[in-house]
Amino acid sequence: MMVTDEWKHRHKLWEQASDLLACEEDPWIASAILDLSWAERSILVIEKEVAEVLSPFQKKPPIERTSQAMGDLEKSPAFCECRALSKLWIMALYEVCRVMIKDVKLPAAKPLEILFDELDAVRVPFAKHVVRRRDEQYFPEPCFPLFGNELGWMVKDYRHKAITPAGNHVNFYVSRRCFSNDFLRYLSVIE
Repeated sequence: MMVTDEWKHRHKLWEQASDLLACEEDPWIASAILDLSWAERSILVIEKEVAEVLSPFQKKPPIERTSQAMGDLEKSPAFCECRALSKLWIMALYEVCRVMIKDVKLPAAKPLEILFDELDAVRVPFAKHVVRRRDEQYFPEPCFPLFGNELGWMVKDYRHKAITPAGNHVNFYVSRRCFSNDFLRYLSVIE
């Protein structure tokens, strides 16, 4: 597997985050954060392949992005591998944040609380196939932003910050790369 320059740069940021969040209460947190970086290494390579597969699809006008074209795209090995590894990576990030925020109550992890809430909204349907805090069956469908080639999911949530008190739900887009960038940005290791 080719190690990308992008990963080398990002790995340094993950190392900074690991050092920042290292603690005596749970000495494995720093290692778990570095594990996320090592897993990201493989995913970044696959994401590049997926971007190549998606490129012709994204160049079509939205009206030409038929469900059949999407179905064919979703059967490509690069797409399937990227989707699977990305979901597992997101759930791993959720667990690392949960330990730091809920179990250890690590003060240095306080900036990650907003990210943790969004991770929770995604992790519940990924793991339990229901909407967070509802007995409503649901599993996020893979999707792509209108512009760009990044694999993501549209997530249904009733607790999102954009929701009115009336209790309606909101759909919001998430991606593994956005979570990764937000984690690093909230810790101020990335601008």
